[in-house]
Amino acid sequence: MNLKKLLFISFIFCSIISKSFSQTTFNVEYVLGRTSPANEFFPELKMNQTLSLFVGKKHFSDEAWVQSLQNPETGILFQYSNYGNNEFVGSSYSLMPYLEIPLFHSKTKRLSLNTAIGASYFNKNYDDGKNWQNKAISTDFTWAYRMFLNYSIFSNTYLDTRASIGYSHHSNGHIKWPNQGLNTFSAGLNFKFNPQKTKTDSITINDTKYTPVKFYQIKTGIGQQSIYRLYNDTKEVYSTSFAFGKIYKNTYKIGIGFFYTFYENYYDYIKEEKFLVNEDYPELKKNPIYNSSAYGVFINGELLMNHFAAEAQLGINIDKPFYKIDYRLNSEIYVPETGDYVPSELDSYYKLKRFISGKLGLKYYAWNTKNMPKHNVSLGAYICSNLGQADYSELSLGYTYIIK
Repeated sequence: MNLKKLLFISFIFCSIISKSFSQTTFNVEYVLGRTSPANEFFPELKMNQTLSLFVGKKHFSDEAWVQSLQNPETGILFQYSNYGNNEFVGSSYSLMPYLEIPLFHSKTKRLSLNTAIGASYFNKNYDDGKNWQNKAISTDFTWAYRMFLNYSIFSNTYLDTRASIGYSHHSNGHIKWPNQGLNTFSAGLNFKFNPQKTKTDSITINDTKYTPVKFYQIKTGIGQQSIYRLYNDTKEVYSTSFAFGKIYKNTYKIGIGFFYTFYENYYDYIKEEKFLVNEDYPELKKNPIYNSSAYGVFINGELLMNHFAAEAQLGINIDKPFYKIDYRLNSEIYVPETGDYVPSELDSYYKLKRFISGKLGLKYYAWNTKNMPKHNVSLGAYICSNLGQADYSELSLGYTYIIK
């Protein structure tokens, strides 16, 4: 079945079932885009085609997060993408929780932001023999992320036709090399079916009811990472962090803190005295534990939605001694004359990338955050990065203490 037939069937499907559900919204979206080549010699790509189905719920209540986000919509997104090269790049199938919020305070609310993070399955990926050109994806399953703007161009009681433009990304979180990732910019149409016209007047929040509260948080995590082509074993990454800050309107959790991270792959590379350690950085052998670690400070923000939360973190590495080797190995240069790979040299981009770290993920709280419990426990899943490039994937356990 080609994509046009699938789009038509999906459109009809959403039209029919939307009549049967009074509390649910259904979206079907079709976009065309361009996927950037992930590496040198990357297979030639035609136009990217993506079909997405959304099953969600529009929220109307006096809860703080609902009012702060202007009656948002949450749900599950099912997405099919074809990258314009079936032989070497193939297609992906994604499942992602999503959040859609209107932008700017206005009665029409024609502009909205839809963002989602989840997982994808790829039917084609890197193979050292048959598919060596595709260094974008090397695992069957990857992280998936998207951010789209929707603009309403026509709407009535049951249907909202919107123009969509945005960006999507796929990466395995550096659990296996290579992991250049796929980045796609797209534009198209989104058809949103509203089964029943719902009251959209917002309830005014009594700001004095939600005075800021202070919190302290400790979090520990375990992740997985591989380094590069010739050292492609997936090994653990251990992290711990401490943060303090404030929660505003029972919705926005803003904190600052410090972190420590230890990389098993870095430690083993040093202890085994691999090439770059012996030749260029023998000083790393003097203190392998310290030199296999990263130390830094960060600022992070969470969007609290009852038991669930979305979290983003921006960090500064005070010290990450081994990263000079990590950077050179991941930026290897292929020499056609000899058929060899040569580690790159450190450049100005390294100086910036060396300092900037980040995390993006989802959390689940054991106790509902709307009640601001004094003690709470959370479980989170994150993709961690160096200036936007995946570093490792992590699961974490956190504890939050609130001072009322």
